[in-house]
Amino acid sequence: MRVNVRKLLIGVPVAGVLFAILVPFAYFFIGLAVGPPLPQPATTPVPPLIAAAIWARANGGRATALRPVTPVSMAQLAACVAIEDYWDDTPGDARRVEECRKYMPALQGVEYLSNVHMRDAGLKTSFREGLARFSTLVSVTHSWSKDQFLRTVADRGEFGLGLRGIEASSRHYFGRAAAELTLPQAAMLVAFIGDRTTAFDPWCEPAAAAEMRGRVLQRMRDDQSLDEAALNSANTSELNLGPPPADHKPCRD
Repeated sequence: MRVNVRKLLIGVPVAGVLFAILVPFAYFFIGLAVGPPLPQPATTPVPPLIAAAIWARANGGRATALRPVTPVSMAQLAACVAIEDYWDDTPGDARRVEECRKYMPALQGVEYLSNVHMRDAGLKTSFREGLARFSTLVSVTHSWSKDQFLRTVADRGEFGLGLRGIEASSRHYFGRAAAELTLPQAAMLVAFIGDRTTAFDPWCEPAAAAEMRGRVLQRMRDDQSLDEAALNSANTSELNLGPPPADHKPCRD
């Protein structure tokens, strides 16, 4: 049996490209079929200061919109990460994040939102849950605006100590409405997004809270949503927490 080398050299790359394109589509439609109904975006407006902090926390960068997840954008992100991994000799992932998040802005935040949706639907980690989570992530990037994404994270996000939603969390930590928060307060509150445990307590661990706040503030500075003077002022300010709630447990020494 003779092998046509020319056809083989052409056919293998073509087959690889078709496979890379078709497999994500297959995963997407299977995930839609086996997963819960897709989430609906929240409609409650978010104060601009908190919106900017959430976008920074989600690694949105300077983008003005979510970018749809497609085979092309996935390939661009993967290639960028691989290239930056090769060249990046700086500590941590700062350069890689800065260079690559432009291909899928706020991907970190959309992934988080998809995880929350799966948990709210009662799905535990499994192959089915993974497919459904992927389909949710792709759908959100295709059909939601940046504003809808920010509103939904603020409305349904987890802010530590078992708290859900920006408004209830703001009143719990600071004793005031979310719209009344200062820049350092907004950055610290948003830094808690995704903390589902009850182990972290800003009243008992103020240094850790300030460090978390600082990371969000630096991302906001990188996104040019605040200037250097505002960054320095916010980073050196007091936490300005409200009094702990009546059922607050005493701090350990």
